Amino acid sequence: MNYLAANLLLDSLRDLWDGFITRLPSIVTGLLVILLFYILAKGIRYISRRSLKRMKASEHAARITARLVFIAVMVVGVLVSLGVMGVNAGALVASLGLVSVGIGFALKDVIENFIAGLIIIFQRPFLVGDFICLGGVEGTVEDVRVRDTVIVMLDGRQVFVPNSRIFSSEVINNNRNRRRRLEFEVGIAYGEDISAAAAAAQDSLVGVPYILAEPPPLVVAEEFGDSAVILKVYFWIDPTRGYFFETRSEAIEAVKKGLQKAGIEIPFPIVTVKPGS
Repeated sequence: MNYLAANLLLDSLRDLWDGFITRLPSIVTGLLVILLFYILAKGIRYISRRSLKRMKASEHAARITARLVFIAVMVVGVLVSLGVMGVNAGALVASLGLVSVGIGFALKDVIENFIAGLIIIFQRPFLVGDFICLGGVEGTVEDVRVRDTVIVMLDGRQVFVPNSRIFSSEVINNNRNRRRRLEFEVGIAYGEDISAAAAAAQDSLVGVPYILAEPPPLVVAEEFGDSAVILKVYFWIDPTRGYFFETRSEAIEAVKKGLQKAGIEIPFPIVTVKPGS
């Protein structure tokens, strides 16, 4: 009995070996086909990346596109190689198609983020280094990936925002326009000349680092406050150079000095207490 089982095992191994020897030329040819497609895919990836850079596409978009092109060429190469080896590539693709339907339902959110990521990368509503606002998230874009976007907030924390959320929400890009307006308020005493105070405040902003000369700073009367006339100070900066907080602080300091130099009083809040109240 053991002898019969051993013979059957040897016959099976012999058949497998004979089949392997018979298919060996096609297997070698299939492996060579994969190697050729690999070389071809690398060449096409390099050419596509160079071409996109010449078309002034972003580095990130060029890299992602080249990677997708490489994968597509390799998929074709594997299918051709399987056909050369004698594998029914059509039946294999059909089987994979049925499996991919189930996987698609299971990975719906991942696929949604992937597609949204590709759209964001190619439409470029923002680039790496831009300062954006998205809902409760405000910070600098550190990386735009296929699944999510990495944002570094002002306090240094990283936020990984799913691309599907970005694609379906309002995004404020503070760097897209090379001019961004900042503002603050300052109060002057009711007895002061509003026009003279506005002119003094406006002149004090000339020459402050990072404040743009065009459009020029603007100072207007905003409202009557409890103990002062409120002036609204507007000025513009280049957001790509940063220094939001520093520039605003220097502007406030310059306006304070300018008003003091012109003899314009900046009053303290006044509280009137009536007897018996």
